[in-house]
Amino acid sequence: MRGREPQTSAAQMPQAAMRAEHDACEHGMAISGWQLECLQLSAGPFESHLFQTRFEHLQLIRERTNRALLKRGAGWAGSVVFSLPLAASGDGWTGGRPITYPSGLLADGQDLPELVTPVELDLVCIALDRQWFALQADALGHAALAQRLRQREILVIPPSRLHALQALFRELFCEISQRPAVLGFENARREIQNAIIEHIVEALAASVSVEPREDTPRKATADRARALALADASETLDIGGICRRLSVSRRHLQNCFLSSYGQTATHVLRAIRLNGVRRELRHHAQLGVRVSIGDIAARWGFWHWSRFAEDYRKHFGELPSATVQGGKALPAWQSFPAVPKTDNAWRR
Repeated sequence: MRGREPQTSAAQMPQAAMRAEHDACEHGMAISGWQLECLQLSAGPFESHLFQTRFEHLQLIRERTNRALLKRGAGWAGSVVFSLPLAASGDGWTGGRPITYPSGLLADGQDLPELVTPVELDLVCIALDRQWFALQADALGHAALAQRLRQREILVIPPSRLHALQALFRELFCEISQRPAVLGFENARREIQNAIIEHIVEALAASVSVEPREDTPRKATADRARALALADASETLDIGGICRRLSVSRRHLQNCFLSSYGQTATHVLRAIRLNGVRRELRHHAQLGVRVSIGDIAARWGFWHWSRFAEDYRKHFGELPSATVQGGKALPAWQSFPAVPKTDNAWRR
């Protein structure tokens, strides 16, 4: 994850906008107020469509991605984050356990679990001010839920309660796509926020509290292997060397990764290193600094140039030289109508 930066408050977020991305790292950085790192795990050209807007006390995000991602980070200070997939091509993973679709989860925005997403994912996230949200639950007659929110419990919504929420958000995004100007009216925004809150509170009232779960032993082993592989990028221990360091068999290590990430150790570790190269190439390109692609690749342990270039092309759908050329300009936001100035809570 990038170094800790001053976190954005809800009132400092940009207005409603859509954005298309072709880089997983830039996708994570584009979510306002969050400190989010996204690494592309599955191979092929990455594409995402990101929508985000903020209301008086909540932030609404929809992200559609076409590659498996390793995601970790945190939302803005004082938030709780409700996650709801609208569609998914398969299960995700967290802590070495599968996340079965569909599933709805509310967690502390400052303590979000590391996730591996399915290849195709259409995900809605709602970040809410915790204290305000607890007051709304109280006002709607759910005092017990309000108390659970204040106690920072992790809440899981049963599948039977998810369909109504999915229908609400599908209808909402369909309406916004057809009539984006609706977001320019304060009364409309207030009604949308109220509808979101009422539906989420009703669903959470039937939720189950779960204790934070430690990573499975296999996930812990896989993470130790990750740490060894990346402790010194120039050393680049191979799988055999990592197995010797951890005193485990190659087969056991592969099983640890398969049950934690859904992919082999070889693939995950190579993907993380390739992402490291790509991040450096884009960073230097955006700064206008000329660098040696070969030197950066070698620093991440890719000593065989032609093999590296082919691995890079297969993983990202382009050669590293194309990344350098394409990284000089970032995609622009497509803005929706401005929020009315009478919306005082969102003034800077």
